Amino acid sequence: MANFIIFSFRYNDDIGGIVVQHKLCHLLNQQGQNAFLWPNYKPVFNWNNPIKSAVAFLRYFRKSLHKTFATKPGWNTPIAEYKDLKDAIVIYPEIVDGNPLQSEKVVRWLLHKPGFHTKKVNYGTDELYFFYLKAYIENLSFQVDDENLLYIPNNREETYRQTNFGNREGSCYILRKGKNRPIVHDLSDSILIDGKSHQEIAKIFNDVTYCISYDTYTMFSMYAAMCGCISVVIPEEGVSKEEWLPEEERRYGIAYGFENIPEAIETHKYLLPRFQQEEAETVQAIERFIFKCAQFFSSKS
Repeated sequence: MANFIIFSFRYNDDIGGIVVQHKLCHLLNQQGQNAFLWPNYKPVFNWNNPIKSAVAFLRYFRKSLHKTFATKPGWNTPIAEYKDLKDAIVIYPEIVDGNPLQSEKVVRWLLHKPGFHTKKVNYGTDELYFFYLKAYIENLSFQVDDENLLYIPNNREETYRQTNFGNREGSCYILRKGKNRPIVHDLSDSILIDGKSHQEIAKIFNDVTYCISYDTYTMFSMYAAMCGCISVVIPEEGVSKEEWLPEEERRYGIAYGFENIPEAIETHKYLLPRFQQEEAETVQAIERFIFKCAQFFSSKS
């Protein structure tokens, strides 16, 4: 049985992409697999550039002495050793340039649209692609099997839930990855939630009437709806509602533009049942992922 090694970053509860990478490692281990995390700053020696590699190792050991690689308490997410790389299936997020671990078995997990964060796409020619949302594989220059969905819920229902069923007033807003977009709503009574703790944000979501997001793909829009907010995503120019999120159920409770607020209010009742269904389907999703990896890489042996 091959190891799964997930190339990731220190656990950060505020960054959804990192959370689901660590959660994937945990869930794979729950399924009886051998899964590990690989710190993104941990180098592999490149004999074609030994001086650069030696410097990278020196920096890594210095960094390791001062700050440990953070993981989530309670999750089974061991850190990989160099010996674990042998014949391993390495899982990179879409932001990783190339194949830094020099693996012959590469899975690329598209946690956003390729190139969105880095403005470049440098992947291998024989990789297996999975995607987090269908919107992330629209209009790509390479082919991705549309059955290779790997969606791992990060719903935080214990934190984001409606506690205020009475009066609300004002609004809050989200910038995050949309920080450079023009502001189109009144800021006079609007609270920016960026940088606040989950507990603080949940309280704000339960106090205000509207949550307006300039980041089109943040889970915080869904969290706002879970807390009873009217959750509005400011559309990207030229991107239709169906292009934004092709699956109708992903749009429950969220308005793509102010004109779609009535639809968001109407579909809000379907939000919690969808979350419960996703949680129930997670085991099957992991099993399907394991099977597809085994099938793909056995054919390459």
